[in-house]
This record gives sequence, structure tokens and C-alpha cells, in this order.
Amino acid sequence: MKPTVKKPVRSLGVLLAALVLALSAVLLAPAPAQAGGPTMRLCFLVWDEEDEVFERICVDFEVPVAGPRKGWPKDCWVCNPYLRFEDYAVNPAERLSFYEQLGQGQVLLAQASVTKDEKLAEELRAEAAEVFYSAAKLIDSEGQVSFKEFGWVDPESGKLYGSPQPEPPTIAGRSFEAGLRYMQQAAQEPQPHPWIESAMKEFEYANAMLAEFAAT
Repeated sequence: MKPTVKKPVRSLGVLLAALVLALSAVLLAPAPAQAGGPTMRLCFLVWDEEDEVFERICVDFEVPVAGPRKGWPKDCWVCNPYLRFEDYAVNPAERLSFYEQLGQGQVLLAQASVTKDEKLAEELRAEAAEVFYSAAKLIDSEGQVSFKEFGWVDPESGKLYGSPQPEPPTIAGRSFEAGLRYMQQAAQEPQPHPWIESAMKEFEYANAMLAEFAAT
């Protein structure tokens, strides 16, 4: 079921900071999270126009607790979880950039959620908002990106597996979808901040669902 965009609630704080982000190709071969805590690797699948060949954009992001991987496929303990989206509204030439930015936003938001430094958390959240906003601007204004599936990918063979435990990552995927729709709306509004705040709440919920899954 596709999420319904609700009228956002205005935030008292100023969400966007005047930051210029240099998105690095490091997302294609992610480095460990900076703070040295437990991490989870999440991949986004980028398919060609015939839905036959895909590339992987994978990111490592911090989680509060890393569990015993009860939700992993029994015959693929080394698999990485992936999220796949219907992304026809993104120009094929820009899809890699779109998923790089989506992944970078998740990394920043995860860092913001685990740090005990409130000022740093605010700065990281603002950076994440900038990146998610930039990703949403790559979506055609007349279209949308919708969540399609959650599953597993073998990092060596590229083989895909279905998920024996589809939630909470499925919930996270739907929240990503809703957050992108809010960000699309923000890009079209003269007062974007309320929409951005609503988007960030969705992205934060997605991060919380992924962190919950990582702990299982």
C-alpha cells in the first residue's frame, strides 16, 4: 500500500543548514562507520532499463546493537540486506547518483541517532536533510519512487534471495518512499521546511526500523 502524504506539522527549528556536500564515490565501496560501533550494511539495487542487470550501492551505517542475525537466510549468512524501489521516475543516467545520495543520507542519519553530542546530532541531521532533498530533486516532478521489495544479495555471486523475515525492513522501505514524497513536495513549495521536517520523521522512522532489525 502506498503511503498517503499528510499535511505536515511546522517545525520550530530551522532544519536546513547552509552546507555544501561533496558526495563521494566511496559509497560504491563503503568504509566502516566513523565512531567504531557496530554497523549494518544495506544495499540499494540499481537495475537497467530492461530489469536484467543491476548494480549495487551499499553503505555501512552505525546501529546501537548488532544481533545474532536471526533474520538472515540460512544458506547465506554473508548476504547483505537490500531495498529495491520502482525508480522509473528517475532518469537512468542519474539513478546511481540518486541511490548514492539516498545511502549517504541514511549513513548521516544513523550517525545522528547514535551520537551523544546533541550539537553534532543536529548538524548530521541537517546534512542528511540536504542529501535526501537533493536525491528527491532527481525524481521527475510528475512521478514518484515507490518501494518494491526487501531481500538479500550475496556480496560475491550477486545472487538474490527472498526474505524469510520481511519486517521491519519492509516498513523501512515504505518510510523511505514516504520521505521522498515529502521531499518532492518540499522542492515545489515556497515554504519547504514543514515538508522537510515531515520527510525527516519518515527517514528517522526508517532508520529506527533498520536498527531494530540489526539487533535481531
